Amino acid sequence: MNPSRSLILLLVVVVVSISTQAQGRRERLPLPRGPQFYEPRNKLEDFDGRFETLLVKGRHVIGTVRGQNGVARVEATEIRDSATGETASGAAIMLLVNNAAPGAGAAPAVEFRSLIDYEEIDALLKAMDSASKASESVTRLSHFEVRYRTKGDFEVIVFRQLENNVVAAAIEAGFFERERLYLSIDDLIRVRWMIAQAKERLDQK
Repeated sequence: MNPSRSLILLLVVVVVSISTQAQGRRERLPLPRGPQFYEPRNKLEDFDGRFETLLVKGRHVIGTVRGQNGVARVEATEIRDSATGETASGAAIMLLVNNAAPGAGAAPAVEFRSLIDYEEIDALLKAMDSASKASESVTRLSHFEVRYRTKGDFEVIVFRQLENNVVAAAIEAGFFERERLYLSIDDLIRVRWMIAQAKERLDQK
């Protein structure tokens, strides 16, 4: 057989083999799943995702804080399962973040939400107090970052920015997809105050 034909035949076999393997891998990937297939991480998520029961939901908007790339909204929330009489309560954090490229026009607004059980709020507030006071003394290295994450993946981050050495903050929220809102330390303290207000609202009889 002509050596050039042998080389061409070998290349065809290799390409077909790689294509078949890639197709096999794609077929093995799980299909996108709906919210009902994800395990709830706290009481509020458990109640919010229940089926075949009448859920009674209440909420009270505490306030909003505008960050560098969007807005954070804090709400007191309560969910009651009318079939069992059980209740879950806590705080809901919603981030409305603008990730549109400069000059690209307005992008559709998408809200990213995290739910925080009532029982988690005190620990979160304490962590936010410590994080807001963080400085270079927390590590012997030149830059630092401190983080705290709740069971429902609401995350607080305080860090020293590399480009200007300013201490800044960020919060993250979301379930299937997550988003980050950049804040000043003063803004983070306002978010902390709103979460505390949500707890006080729930404590009212």
